[in-house]
Amino acid sequence: MKRTRKSAPLLIVLAAFFSLFLLTALPVHAAGGLSISTPFPGTTVTAGKTASFSLTLDNATAIPMNAAVSVSGVPDGWTAQLLGNSNQVSRVFVRANNSATVQLSIVIPPDAKEGDYNMEVTANAEGIASDTLALTLTVSKKDVTQGSFTSQFPELQGGATTSFTFNASLTNNGSEDRYYSLTANAPDGWQVTFQPTGASASVASMTIPAGQSQSLSIAVKPPADVKAGDYKIPITAVSTAESASLDLTVTITGNYSMTLATKDGTLNASAQVGKKTPVSLVLTNTGSVDLTAVALTSTTPTDGWAISFDNAKIDSLAAGASQDIVAYIQPDAKAVTGDYPATITATAGSTKANLDLRVAVKTSTMWGIIAVVIIVVLVGGLYLVFRKFGRR
Repeated sequence: MKRTRKSAPLLIVLAAFFSLFLLTALPVHAAGGLSISTPFPGTTVTAGKTASFSLTLDNATAIPMNAAVSVSGVPDGWTAQLLGNSNQVSRVFVRANNSATVQLSIVIPPDAKEGDYNMEVTANAEGIASDTLALTLTVSKKDVTQGSFTSQFPELQGGATTSFTFNASLTNNGSEDRYYSLTANAPDGWQVTFQPTGASASVASMTIPAGQSQSLSIAVKPPADVKAGDYKIPITAVSTAESASLDLTVTITGNYSMTLATKDGTLNASAQVGKKTPVSLVLTNTGSVDLTAVALTSTTPTDGWAISFDNAKIDSLAAGASQDIVAYIQPDAKAVTGDYPATITATAGSTKANLDLRVAVKTSTMWGIIAVVIIVVLVGGLYLVFRKFGRR
């Protein structure tokens, strides 16, 4: 009994010495001995898609750790899984002075509202060390990996003969290179071509590296008979992974033009001195907009000439329509036989159409008949005189 009492203090000393040895021989592992990290702790994802984080557990101590990993703060209806080698895991073994990776997969339901969602991933090696990583998921309705097709000025206007050029940019927001086919749904008769910036020829497709953009010019040429108005031209860039669209608008302000010609297409007319001679004309609106207040005027060879019209003013002439007109040409009463120039002009605002005519003037045949009669009378008279007095 006395021997036991004497050995008790010795046991206490030995226990204290062993505890001190453990405290000095083994390092004290604070929270800094284990860390969990990811290169991108904040990311944006579309509702209905899956967000992935690559997590790294670093063990900065001299002993291995078997850490429990968990995710907290996951919203209701969301699914979060920690994966290692494609298997769901709850613990990660990290060797001394080494690291291990684990994948965090979070499935966002399609009806998730837009906004920021905060979650935490915890790694805990019980009794040794632990760490917590804060993550932020931003839910957006727009797919951030969806490419974009944009133009700084998607609406242009000009006349019917204008060739329009749009400067656009096609962006590949995906993680892989994408091959895009370019198409335009233009109205019939319109021509649309694509030319990348720096290229010397037009293309129908192009490859854009991941995360990069390609600027290009889109040339749009309307047909010659295009009418005034607004025209929508949808442009589409299609790859195997997505389809990006761009809506262009061309506003045609109108093309004003008209022609004036004779009914039979000739540039000659015949007229008699002192008489009105009708000449059939055709006025055609060859532009893309209606013409209003069309006035007809003329330029005559001399002041003694007169040119009038059955319809000297036309209130409105629709685009593509024609109007029959009769011009009455009356040469000067003193005009002699010959060809004379005359010009008829149709004017509507700043739009004009001229018709240059060569008018062949014929004098009246009455004096010719009288002259013939006089000559016949004179000849007959002479004949009678010679017959009567010739015998003597």
